[in-house]
Amino acid sequence: MIIALLTDFGNRDWFVGVMKGVISQINPNVRIIDITHEISPQNVREAGFVLWNAYKYFPPKTIFVSVVDPGVGSERKIIAVETDKYIFVAPDNGLLDFVLSEVEVLRSVYVENKNYFLEKVSSTFHGRDIFAPVSAYISRGVDISELGNEFKIEKSKKMFVEILSEGSYRGEVIYIDRFGNLITNLRTFGEIEGEVKFKETTINKISKTYSDVEVSNVVALIDSSGLIEIGIRNGNAREFFKANLGDEVFIWVKSINAR
Repeated sequence: MIIALLTDFGNRDWFVGVMKGVISQINPNVRIIDITHEISPQNVREAGFVLWNAYKYFPPKTIFVSVVDPGVGSERKIIAVETDKYIFVAPDNGLLDFVLSEVEVLRSVYVENKNYFLEKVSSTFHGRDIFAPVSAYISRGVDISELGNEFKIEKSKKMFVEILSEGSYRGEVIYIDRFGNLITNLRTFGEIEGEVKFKETTINKISKTYSDVEVSNVVALIDSSGLIEIGIRNGNAREFFKANLGDEVFIWVKSINAR
């Protein structure tokens, strides 16, 4: 059994280590994998996007624990969601929207049963006091129905602009990776020919690799998740364009070949 952790806690402080300690006390046999703890502080949408990129590559029955929780200690709820392959535990703040936009939910419950929390629950560290012990108990076989009342979770809207035919599409930058590459919500399921416009720059080719252009040149390509990405070969597109999340991106698709 695997518990996969995703947080904005970073690695400088004790927060992640303490969560792992709590989990290991309850289930010493569970395997804990870190997806990342470097989500930008309180950036729920970024966390959801990273989780969407990661979850499908884990073995069935993995329990995903995502703690990016700017509403910790407030009236916001914690939810556990079971799909045909996985269980997700997260704040009810939209973090799961990317995942829920493309999976079938079997059951969803509010995490309310204090029998599966630590004895003393702080108002600022639910990762330690609720998320960690709850996930550990699930890994030991506790059914999510024991955690609280079941509810019908709303199916998330489509999170991507899908490129399905020739024509013009407008998207936006939704993630900037550590290399400064600009990842958009423009999603394709095939190889495309066309042009990408970002700010005042028009990129007249969709490349396959960064090496298709000269060093320091702008490149647009389809990334490993099928999303249009803008980068600078051996450079930083974020700095070059002074780019921000939400910046508009336009693409004109001349032709598309399904994969």
